[in-house]
Amino acid sequence: MTEHTISKSQYIKGLQCGKALWLYRHRKDLAPEITPEKQALFDTGHEIGELAMRYFGEGVEVTSEYWDVIGAVEATEQYIKAGHDTIFEATAVHPVNGCYSRIDILKRVEGSDEWDLIEVKSSTQVKDYHIDDMSFQYHVFYGAGYRIRKCFMMVINNEYVRNGEIDPQQLFRLEEISGHVFAKQGEVDAVAGQLGYILERKAEPEMSIGARCFKPFECDYKPYCWAHAPKYSVYDVFQKPRAEEIAKRYGLDIEGLPDHIRPGGAKGLDVESYLNGETIVDRANIAAFLGKIRYPLYFLDYETMMPAIPIFDGTRPFQQIPFQFSVHVQHSPGAELEHHEYLHKERTDPRQSFAERLIELCGSEGTVLVYNQAFEIARNNELARDLPEYAVAIQAINARVLDLLVPFKSRWLYHPNQNSSASIKAVLPAFTDLSYDDLEIGHGGEAMRQYGAFMSGDLNESLWPDLWNDLTEYCKQDTYAMAVLLDVLRKKINSESATNS
Repeated sequence: MTEHTISKSQYIKGLQCGKALWLYRHRKDLAPEITPEKQALFDTGHEIGELAMRYFGEGVEVTSEYWDVIGAVEATEQYIKAGHDTIFEATAVHPVNGCYSRIDILKRVEGSDEWDLIEVKSSTQVKDYHIDDMSFQYHVFYGAGYRIRKCFMMVINNEYVRNGEIDPQQLFRLEEISGHVFAKQGEVDAVAGQLGYILERKAEPEMSIGARCFKPFECDYKPYCWAHAPKYSVYDVFQKPRAEEIAKRYGLDIEGLPDHIRPGGAKGLDVESYLNGETIVDRANIAAFLGKIRYPLYFLDYETMMPAIPIFDGTRPFQQIPFQFSVHVQHSPGAELEHHEYLHKERTDPRQSFAERLIELCGSEGTVLVYNQAFEIARNNELARDLPEYAVAIQAINARVLDLLVPFKSRWLYHPNQNSSASIKAVLPAFTDLSYDDLEIGHGGEAMRQYGAFMSGDLNESLWPDLWNDLTEYCKQDTYAMAVLLDVLRKKINSESATNS
């Protein structure tokens, strides 16, 4: 048996980019830090793995350290000799190329010497890279002499609704992908050999940046490989495969684009604005948008959590549960802003008290202004579904919603510094001196993670006051930003220096 060389995760990394795998193995100084977000994903994966083992009931687990591959292989073989039919974290090594793999569940086909491979994913559907993942696992176990009957992905059933204790039999579903896996074996054998060759090289591979840097994941080494790229490039303007083709011919810089290559639509306006250094102002459309506003005006924003494993009765996996909102109220044009909020500070289902406070604070008249209405409207529809006693009042709020994203997404107002983004975090600093840079919580994902730590009991109680303050400041910034940007729209259409688009 050769010394083990490539693990499953390393194979997936190398399949995306051989240079990334080389950097992973040879440039430890470039290793990305384990961020709190990544750690939260690991923790969720571990929790899902524990529930998956309960799905199968009886079974034994290989508990060797992650680096002790040979010890894990020997433990797996001993469990098989002892007659165990379900082995968690079973491990094998390919005898020729040394690739090694730990499968989540190795399950014996009853009454035979055949086995099924089952891999657990914290996803609701099988994705392309999951098939690559399992194809590598099959390559290793089949090469190690196992008779494999079928290959399954074990994914989360998003139709499951919690009622009492989590039922693993209902939480998961098995999807067979054997045909896809068998069809990929030639590719796996070839790629594993190529990656082994790349890893033997002492010099860093020369590989150009491209679309593969983003798919299936944004590469951990993108900051290193893209250090020479401009902040705003053809990759911000075109779909990634098209951008790669264009970059090969004309370079990464927007300035290098010939006229006949420039995109149309919104992206075309972005490029024109960037090259001319001029702000786009479409007075007529902005005025029509502003004409839809009725007072009192409510600037509204939600924060949600989205647990993979539902934590409240009546909820589904990955259901977005609103736990906080901020609302700035303006009773007439130019009037002072009044700020109100709701933040659920108990480890209980927040939906009913959230809905009650929302209905109370949003009144029954006037425009409810949000940024990306699809999000808030969807959350409201879910609240109306799950809390039918509030459905009429919640739907009445939806009927008053107006989307502040529209003028910026439609390029009725666009600043060259937006770099083709209409997100509020790009628009706000482009037109004002405000930003999110100085906030302890600077984006919705971080708010979701930190609140999730509170809700799961992983956040020390002494840190709760800081969390409440940080969440308040972040959500409050979103609704205040909307009020500021509305003023920006008004001033732009009244400015004599504005440039018509």
